[in-house]
Amino acid sequence: MLAHRTRLAAAAAVLALAAPLTAVSTADAGTQEPQETRTVTIKGIEPNPGRFFAKGKVIPQYAERGAIMQRKLRSQSRWRDDFRFETSATSRYRQRIKPLRRVGTVCYRVKVNASNGFRTSYSERVCIRTFRG
Repeated sequence: MLAHRTRLAAAAAVLALAAPLTAVSTADAGTQEPQETRTVTIKGIEPNPGRFFAKGKVIPQYAERGAIMQRKLRSQSRWRDDFRFETSATSRYRQRIKPLRRVGTVCYRVKVNASNGFRTSYSERVCIRTFRG
């Protein structure tokens, strides 16, 4: 047990010494992470019974550029890319989303990739819950 503690202490000392060196090397590299995020709004609408759309806007200006609709079942832990689409000339979007064919809940959100000094941004989520008919 004593040998184990000694190895653990040695590993902690090495990590403590290496941490400041890593921070200095990344600062000297001149690579700067984007600091701002875009605001992506989302709203679920049902214009006709059984047809669902997600609509929203990307702020600041993100005209006619690509975005990704992500999908996640309530029981899953990971978001998956569902499909790609482009925003309009006014940075707005309106995309059809589908409910599950079985009982359950599916959620959607919009992802805008990092570009022009902005980080990757995500919208809130919109969920569709299917009940027994």
